[in-house]
Amino acid sequence: MDRAPDSIGPTIDVALLADAVQAVRGKLFVLGGGWDTLWVRSFPARHPSMAIGLRLRVPSSWRADVLDLSVDLQDADGAPLMTKPLSHQVKLPAHPQATPATDFGVVRSFTFNNLLFSSEGSYSFVITVDDEPVSRLRFMVRARPTEPPGV
Repeated sequence: MDRAPDSIGPTIDVALLADAVQAVRGKLFVLGGGWDTLWVRSFPARHPSMAIGLRLRVPSSWRADVLDLSVDLQDADGAPLMTKPLSHQVKLPAHPQATPATDFGVVRSFTFNNLLFSSEGSYSFVITVDDEPVSRLRFMVRARPTEPPGV
């Protein structure tokens, strides 16, 4: 890949957890977003659906036509919890008029259905671009406190 020597690669400037996210025409449409703790009744817990909304900043000097954007779920020890990361191949727009000092945003959403959490603790979604980690979105999974009877 041919790129400017002072160019850093793509970075994540927005990453959030939500109940649902859609990425449409450069915008993120978010339902129930911005949380960092998933409350469950008991363990093991199967969560029906959660999503991530991302905005990737790509330098105009980045010369690749396509990049691979992936998200993997890991436990607190860094062990993967999915059989393989969820990936999008992103075709980058051509910006012939862009100056070298500018960059552009690419939005994407990832939806995860029926994730299984075996125990309470810290988890994270590791976001990679072309197999290089660029961000980590951390969250907790916790059991709801039980209320005593009659309260």
